[in-house]
Amino acid sequence: MLVSAIGGELPGRGFGLRALHRIYAACDPRNVASARVLGKLGMTHEGRHRHTALIRDGWRDSEVCNILDQEWAHRPGPE
Repeated sequence: MLVSAIGGELPGRGFGLRALHRIYAACDPRNVASARVLGKLGMTHEGRHRHTALIRDGWRDSEVCNILDQEWAHRPGPE
């Protein structure tokens, strides 16, 4: 899947080239596919931020996930 491939490159670059300690991402709670991709990348669900974006017909929440540099370094290889 292209999205997963691209998503897998971003943490690698952040941790490798930028020496970041933590990377986080957020998605709409209704977007199950996006949440699944974040989980496949090894990200941990942190929680929900309420009313983070005003879109068309109202405020939207965001599900927030993160991964730490040591978690990325010790993730299992591709299946």
